Amino acid sequence: MSRRPCIVLGASGLVGQRLQQRLIDHPFFELKAVSGSKQTAGKPLIEVDWRLEQDRPNLPDIEVLDIDSNDFISTLKALEIEVAFSALPNEIALAIESKLANSGILVFSNSSANRRKKGIPLVIPEINQEQLNNSSKGIFCATNCTLLPIALPLSAICQKFGFSHVKIRSKQALSGAGWRLLHDQEALNGIHDRHISGEAEKINEELIHIFAQANHNDISSANFTTDIECERVSRKDGHLVVVEITTKETISIEEVNQAIVNFNANFSLNSAPSSPIKPIHLVDKVDTEKHLWSDGVTFTSLPNPSQDLKTGMAIVVGDIEVYEGNTLRFNAYSHNTIRGAAGGVILLAELIAMKTLV
Repeated sequence: MSRRPCIVLGASGLVGQRLQQRLIDHPFFELKAVSGSKQTAGKPLIEVDWRLEQDRPNLPDIEVLDIDSNDFISTLKALEIEVAFSALPNEIALAIESKLANSGILVFSNSSANRRKKGIPLVIPEINQEQLNNSSKGIFCATNCTLLPIALPLSAICQKFGFSHVKIRSKQALSGAGWRLLHDQEALNGIHDRHISGEAEKINEELIHIFAQANHNDISSANFTTDIECERVSRKDGHLVVVEITTKETISIEEVNQAIVNFNANFSLNSAPSSPIKPIHLVDKVDTEKHLWSDGVTFTSLPNPSQDLKTGMAIVVGDIEVYEGNTLRFNAYSHNTIRGAAGGVILLAELIAMKTLV
């Protein structure tokens, strides 16, 4: 497969730079352009402040394109760009993503601007991958970053046990709000706004949407109630969720473990470069320091995200408990800027590319 020329929409944000980091040596895509705002447009990409903890990779010798330029689309066409990876704020994404798609460039978006819109797939590959076939607008969306550690284990359990209610408490990393909090010493010390406006509503809407689509768009298949609260914590990276579900029949820890093992076996996407070896990494207890970077089988403390596209892509599940026979509680953890953002959206593009980029 020849490498497809691509652009990253976002020069200086955490997700935009995660995309650059993961695309620099990608076997399917060639990073040919990066766009930015007035603050970065016209700068050599190498001079844009690097926000990530790993060293800046060997990025191409290009200037950041002005996304507001009148000739932005024509410039991309001249560069023969085929694929765009969007890390744009919602209001900008609304203005530009459709223009790119209408010009024939496939858009893979981490923005929430076009999620759940008709003709635009919202996809977690292990749950509703078939929705990738249903794009009529040339835009494909990844979900909210916090949904991943909720939806994957719930899907695994749901294949064997139905549930009527789910209670979710999220503890979300600073990086979920952007790079500025990571450079704010007060925030690192725990002095910051813990409320995340609109987050619980997004999770509820997208969870129901994904589960309905997994059951042939049958909204009645998502007939569970939810109780969701979201909190920002002073951890740099990694979203932890505490999930409690009420199942429709009795359940045991052994059966939960087996459901996860079976899910891992049934939903292997290993031929895709960014697919984890196993989508769910089962542990006894979740450790937020040691378990951030998982490929589904092993953990690392020295990741190289430009070379190892699988690490950071698995959901870690542990602390499983069962009460009164039908109340199940577990913790789940994922890397919010990897699986929850850049890696997740690139995985969608890989799956489309493996179908020869429709």
